[in-house]
Amino acid sequence: MIINTGMRTDIPAFYSEWLMNRIRDWYVLVRSPYNTQQVTKYILTPDVVDVLGFCG
Repeated sequence: MIINTGMRTDIPAFYSEWLMNRIRDWYVLVRSPYNTQQVTKYILTPDVVDVLGFCG
């Protein structure tokens, strides 16, 4: 799986501590910008994620 963090915010620049905590905990919760009641949990383990992409 490819995790792309672009187009919402510059996560590495402004949320690097949060990002490192998410990587350490092996998951991230993402709220949909279109339906704020919808939250998706993505697993970040190396056997699931092939690439972390940081686009700006």
